[in-house]
Amino acid sequence: MLGVRRAAGPVVSTPGRAVDADGLFRFDERHRMIPVDPERLAARLAAADPVDFAGYRQTGIEAMLLGHYDEALDLLDRALELVDTEERRITVWINLGDVYRYHGEGPTAEILYRRAVEHARVAAPDVLSFAVQHLGKALAEQDRLTEAHDLLREALDLRIAEGDPELIESTRVALETLPSLPIPLPQRVAALLGPAPTWSAEHEGMSGGVALVNDRYWLKRGPKAVAEEQRLNWLRDHGIRVPEIAVFDGDVLVLADAGAPSLAARAEAGTGADSVGAIMGALLRRLHSLPIAECPFDGRLDGVLAQARRQVVEDLVDPDDFDDDNQDSGPDEVLARLLAERPDGEDLVVAHGDFTPPNVLEGAILLDVGALGVADRYRDLALAVRDLREDFGADEVAVFFAAYGLDDPDEQRLEYYRLLDELF
Repeated sequence: MLGVRRAAGPVVSTPGRAVDADGLFRFDERHRMIPVDPERLAARLAAADPVDFAGYRQTGIEAMLLGHYDEALDLLDRALELVDTEERRITVWINLGDVYRYHGEGPTAEILYRRAVEHARVAAPDVLSFAVQHLGKALAEQDRLTEAHDLLREALDLRIAEGDPELIESTRVALETLPSLPIPLPQRVAALLGPAPTWSAEHEGMSGGVALVNDRYWLKRGPKAVAEEQRLNWLRDHGIRVPEIAVFDGDVLVLADAGAPSLAARAEAGTGADSVGAIMGALLRRLHSLPIAECPFDGRLDGVLAQARRQVVEDLVDPDDFDDDNQDSGPDEVLARLLAERPDGEDLVVAHGDFTPPNVLEGAILLDVGALGVADRYRDLALAVRDLREDFGADEVAVFFAAYGLDDPDEQRLEYYRLLDELF
């Protein structure tokens, strides 16, 4: 791991690592750093008062090792804002990748590790072996062993050339234990899928983080899968149609295929007994009528804007995906507009968070509910209107509002929440 190697007392930082001799950490069976003395580390973290790059980075790493992932991201984001060299920037990208990987968010970790590798090849060869090794281990955990082997072999060659015996041994051990690094499926999930499941990423929508297994199940993994399982059960208990949970074990969610295409798959508006706008409007009206006092999930602006800021600081926003009228703006500018133009108050309902035609199946079955929570109704209205207008035309937008029961929508709020979605 790039960061604390044996931390406890004062840390001496050198390019690519932070070292001391108190022996408070060790590697677990997955070659991840874990604290030997969590109570001592927790006390140190509670007393920490970082004021500079090194302090924020060190404290962020320690928060990660205690499993305080949100705190770790906040601290490392602050370190990222204080970097003064490309080498330091790369090391923080690697540390951020570690936080996401330890938290089970492999795709985000891979983005950060790959960025670190690309930049280190050009601008910071002293930390290239760290970036390559971290990416290799992350891919190994995803069972992409051929790619992982090539990267770890490259890391070993780099470290042999550098001549650091400790680092050479670290990479050699990672190579030797490569077959043990993939994260196994939990027992109940493995039993359901069978000994030789077939996996496919080729499916309608092609959304990240979900795989079609055995042509009958949809599998998600990580904290977002945990959040979705909680929300699926809550929605089902409140009368909203959602996919059947085939099994949930650990952080793995397996959904039974509902046997129906999404509304986005329709060739044109108005096919079927009801139009796309009518189905979506009626479903959203029902969802928004659920009692917010009974909803334990929060999607209010304070939290969403904080997450948007994190996306911008960590450079996880792709401006090429912005709507046409925002193509001349960068992520920083969009965030500044969101903060400056924030609406007064929120019209709170139980909101889906990504209410678009791909997330509604025929039969009004609601999908991808991991962002569901109490939020302004316009968070859902804005995305529904955007996609309906673009894919099905203005008439379907009018049908949607009629079915929803809103005669005079607030155009400013529609634009605000559409802009907010640019950062996600």
